[in-house]
Amino acid sequence: MAAALNLPAAGGGGMGDCKHKDCHDLHLCKLVKRDDFEQVRKLVKDAAFICKKCGRAAREKDNLCDPSRI
Repeated sequence: MAAALNLPAAGGGGMGDCKHKDCHDLHLCKLVKRDDFEQVRKLVKDAAFICKKCGRAAREKDNLCDPSRI
């Protein structure tokens, strides 16, 4: 049985505790802040991972700060 995710309230997603600081510019939280929604749409299609930090979902775990398989 999968463990429950303790997701933060909406509005999270800063780099403070990102596990991948060297590629953070490719993460959904950063792309949303830059209003790059065309790129966001491509990355969230057929999402397979959810970020335990901000609750966003993406197809690839590399686009999330603290990914967990859905």
